[in-house]
Amino acid sequence: MIKGENRLLYSEIQMILKNRISPKIYKKKNEFCGIQYGEIKNDKIIKKVLLTLDLNLAVIHYAIKHKIDLILSHHGFIIRSIDKFNKILINKLNLLSKYPVSIYIMGSPFISVEEGISETISKMLYLRIENLFKVRNNNNKIVPIGRISSPICYPNERKDNFTLEHLLKRIKTNFSMDQVSYVGNLNKELKKICIVGGNTDNFHYLEKAKKKDCDCYISCNINHNNAIYCREIGLDLINLSHHNVELLTLVRLQNYLSLEFPYDEIFLYESDDPFKMYT
Repeated sequence: MIKGENRLLYSEIQMILKNRISPKIYKKKNEFCGIQYGEIKNDKIIKKVLLTLDLNLAVIHYAIKHKIDLILSHHGFIIRSIDKFNKILINKLNLLSKYPVSIYIMGSPFISVEEGISETISKMLYLRIENLFKVRNNNNKIVPIGRISSPICYPNERKDNFTLEHLLKRIKTNFSMDQVSYVGNLNKELKKICIVGGNTDNFHYLEKAKKKDCDCYISCNINHNNAIYCREIGLDLINLSHHNVELLTLVRLQNYLSLEFPYDEIFLYESDDPFKMYT
């Protein structure tokens, strides 16, 4: 920040993004992280920052209405490669042309960092982080994608027997979930819990967690084959709401950035979960 003035330059927030929020060394092969839209110079003054999970039309409308300088999105502006300009993409580009906003994509590195998704899950569940859960990604880089944690009991809980049911109740309360999908025995005692905040589409992660003597594995978007495999190897499995977890991580990031840059406005766009529950 410029001495004697309460002005945030893009170079300052860029430093935090590259080192603490979205280090490119953690990104997947062919994944894009960084400025995806808009030309922005290091000496550009940033007054308003918007945090969002994705970049739908409602988010862009919100950004223009509130005169946002910089959008920080977990997911990219373009979901897949462009083979033709469709109507939705054209509408987004037309909206963006109405106001000089820039878009920065945090991408999968946001899962692994200290302020990111895996660490947020562990802290929100009142777990003690014991070690990093490191894997080699498809870019041949070692990434601390998860956290290996042990339970910390609440004052009203038995300290000698923290079970899967205790953990599930915590998740329902702390993540505002009416129901939680799981694999395992509710009465099983948990001593070591592996948490991976991104999609689990790799059996290697589950195998590695089991080899590290983890009793339980927590992640998002777990598929049927993963569930069957965990049942066979005796690894308890919990499937969290992808949307809830990511949104709560952005709330934590908003608090962090507000402390780092107290003279700037840090907005959060609280999008609705695209999945609805029919009851």
